[in-house]
Amino acid sequence: MSSPFERIKIPLDVEETIRQILKGIPRISASDPKEKCLKRIRFVEEQISRYEAFLKSFPRINGLHPFYREIVEILTGNVDKFRICLASIKKAIFLTRKLSKDYSKLISKEEKDFNKYLREYVGRVASILRRRKKCINFAIEISKKLKKLYAIDPNLPTIIVAGPPNAGKSTLVGKISTAKPEVAVYPFTTKDIHVGHIINELQRIQVIDTPGILDRPMKERNEIELKAINAIKNLEGIIVFLFDVSSLSMLKPKEQINLYNEVKGLGKTVVPVINKIDDVDKELYNLIKRELEKEHHFEISAEKGYGVNELLNYLLDKLFKQKIN
Repeated sequence: MSSPFERIKIPLDVEETIRQILKGIPRISASDPKEKCLKRIRFVEEQISRYEAFLKSFPRINGLHPFYREIVEILTGNVDKFRICLASIKKAIFLTRKLSKDYSKLISKEEKDFNKYLREYVGRVASILRRRKKCINFAIEISKKLKKLYAIDPNLPTIIVAGPPNAGKSTLVGKISTAKPEVAVYPFTTKDIHVGHIINELQRIQVIDTPGILDRPMKERNEIELKAINAIKNLEGIIVFLFDVSSLSMLKPKEQINLYNEVKGLGKTVVPVINKIDDVDKELYNLIKRELEKEHHFEISAEKGYGVNELLNYLLDKLFKQKIN
């Protein structure tokens, strides 16, 4: 499955479009002066038509899967503002089309001063675009980000790896799937959703690497954290929540437990996993272990591979049972 945004046809921004028009017009010639002006109007129309192609290629927001719909909300900050900008582009296309028809008629009837009408026409087209420049360019920039998104199939059995920053999520995803996410010792290495796959004789499974989340109110979370929450909330599957019990852990035990409880509160199947058992801070480990003692949980070192196969077999078995039920 491809991303619903993969086929968006990204146009040039407003000023670049105007530059292309001004640069291209002198290159268009014809033996008849009147026909030359009409051909130049058609050339301008061709440049504007790229905005129309952009609108037609953009998926209907209300028809998107909730996961993708919320991504639009996160990236735009206000999906209604984005809709208004798409409508503004549509209006610009309508107005320039009308100008093209009006000036083509004027030039067709006129016996002289063709260039005067052409200059007026180009100036008015540029004015229409520039009045909407902020909105048009905003829609283009958001669309560029959407087009770069990894393709995620909401219908595939899915393992979502979540937890605080620097908990070893990317390392685990790289160990159990085809994904090759960036791994580093500094926090917030993962700034977007990454996807890998596990393929066996029974099923194809999607493995999602999510950015780290901090223990704080939702309204204080940044765009990176909101992407992780979106995946946890809107993709069906099993959540693997990683606890970091190493000496380099960013979050205190209570903060990690708070995050874990928040994720569980979303009503999904959550598997708690204590990671980095090869580099344990004993106090941190004991406090988290005490909180999880009544729950079925795993202890692993994603980096060294300790306990990873046992965890993976458990997850595959659980996903298989979910599928047949």
